[in-house]
Amino acid sequence: MNRIISIDVFRGVTMFLMLWVNDFWTLNSIPKWLKHAVSGEDYLGFSDLIFPWFLFAIGLSIPFAFESRLLKGENNVTIGKHILLRTIALLVMGLFHMNMEMYNHQLSIISKPIFVIISTLAFFMIWNDYSRLKGKNDFFYKLLPFLGVAVLIIMFFIYRGQDYDGNAVGFRIHWWGILGLIGWVYNITAWTYFAFKKSIITMSIAFFISMILNFMDSSDISYAIFSWQRADWIPGSGGLQALSFAGIITSLCLIKNKNDIRILYGIMSFAGLLSLLSGLFLRKYFIISKIAGTSSFILISMSTAIFLFIFLHWVVDVRKQLNWYAPISVAGTATLTCYLIPYFYYSVRTLTGFQLPMFLTTGIIGLFKSILISFLIIMFAQIASKSLIRLKI
Repeated sequence: MNRIISIDVFRGVTMFLMLWVNDFWTLNSIPKWLKHAVSGEDYLGFSDLIFPWFLFAIGLSIPFAFESRLLKGENNVTIGKHILLRTIALLVMGLFHMNMEMYNHQLSIISKPIFVIISTLAFFMIWNDYSRLKGKNDFFYKLLPFLGVAVLIIMFFIYRGQDYDGNAVGFRIHWWGILGLIGWVYNITAWTYFAFKKSIITMSIAFFISMILNFMDSSDISYAIFSWQRADWIPGSGGLQALSFAGIITSLCLIKNKNDIRILYGIMSFAGLLSLLSGLFLRKYFIISKIAGTSSFILISMSTAIFLFIFLHWVVDVRKQLNWYAPISVAGTATLTCYLIPYFYYSVRTLTGFQLPMFLTTGIIGLFKSILISFLIIMFAQIASKSLIRLKI
């Protein structure tokens, strides 16, 4: 199975945009259409689209990642172990990030920036790709993951936070954090694909089941039927899983119709248009809300992911235009490293009290500043990768 370059490009572009929009909190006076919608608002900002695109990218990658492992001679037990360990890694990092949001430095023995830096260093110690360091002080590199786990355990016990009412709380599950949600989505979609490999019909059934669960959650039907369930009984409420299943189906269509671009683009365009129209229709019943994860939001954001992928596939795999992507290409291969580097940057900035002049954080100039920050983060990820520091889960 030949790798589709546009999948890496889609993931890299999405990661670059995620870094960009994640820096918006440092800016003033930027257009509303770029921002996240607020809770309870019937609105779709550009920032709201990035996370769904990333989940779609996860689905795009799964069939090729599984095929790559099979070609390397891995058996089902090894692949199953990989799914489990990757899920655990994402859940752990997600829970730490979620609890960082609730951190109370007045109750803790270390400041929040120090807690964030130490925890993030531990992530790198545990999940760095040490395979490229074989023969170079093997004992030390085998010891580092265990030291990282020990550090996280210490951070777990010294953590002190507060809930939204200001009450002191310890380390706990409030929500799963972005990486944690990605972990749950990957866990469900990867195991489903693992059980029913290369079956578009089965993946489509899984997609529709996920959307039905999301519809039930959006309309509160499920709570009337299953009075025992909690609001987070399925992290992502089915909608986030549907985005990833849509990515899997797209990749399977690519594989099946790789020699007929017209049929491929026809199928994908029809799916994107149907998703868009369905989402707009459901807006009569549910607001478009990323925070609530409504069915209208899921379907509309899915349509944008499909059309963006069609465009990138045409540019990269059909027209063979790839030079423009070179400056951010590491974002498509060292994605998790790129995602975690800002935790160092913002923490160091807080510790040092560094502040940019107001004119550099306002309006159009501020947006260009955030673009520059995104490029610098990717540059640091590239330097780290060349220095044999790259997370791999």
